[in-house]
Amino acid sequence: MRAIRILFSSFFLLCVCFSNSATADDERQAEQEPVPYLESFRAHCARYSVPESLALAIARQESRFHPWAVNIQGKSYFPASREEALALINSKGKGRSYDVGLMQINVWWLRRLGISPETALEPKNNVLLGVWILAQEIKRYGLNWKAVASYHTPLARNPEKGRLYAANVVNHIKRSAGHSRSAGSAQPQKENQHE
Repeated sequence: MRAIRILFSSFFLLCVCFSNSATADDERQAEQEPVPYLESFRAHCARYSVPESLALAIARQESRFHPWAVNIQGKSYFPASREEALALINSKGKGRSYDVGLMQINVWWLRRLGISPETALEPKNNVLLGVWILAQEIKRYGLNWKAVASYHTPLARNPEKGRLYAANVVNHIKRSAGHSRSAGSAQPQKENQHE
């Protein structure tokens, strides 16, 4: 019986190691792929003084650059078209929290700014909205993890979730740093852990 447990444990560890290795390889490969809508990112980042590398890392974290990505109540969907994304929002998103597009703009922002999901799903509009929202958070907190975290979730609601999100975004920046000279080089600054 003990030998079976050891064998099973060894097999389990091998599976975990290989799956993590494959995932890391997949992510490294994804970091090297061309960035869709790069010109929109460049233009809007320049307009709002947002580091391009940061906006790109957020888009990668939020949607993996899938223009029709939708997240409803924490469940991610990757529809094949804008029309499918809108149908999904209309069928499952009514009265719920949802995020749309490349930068995963939350319905709260859409309502606040009077923007329809149709407009927000247009990739160039989505990049503009995402970069503008990020610029607002940078103005509020400075260029640091709090601004990045607040892009995703209000800090008062869940600071630990925000820290994890910011760490994931920084990891995307680090992984892509050697692969693209087109992205800006600024990264969010670390702050005192006790703040």
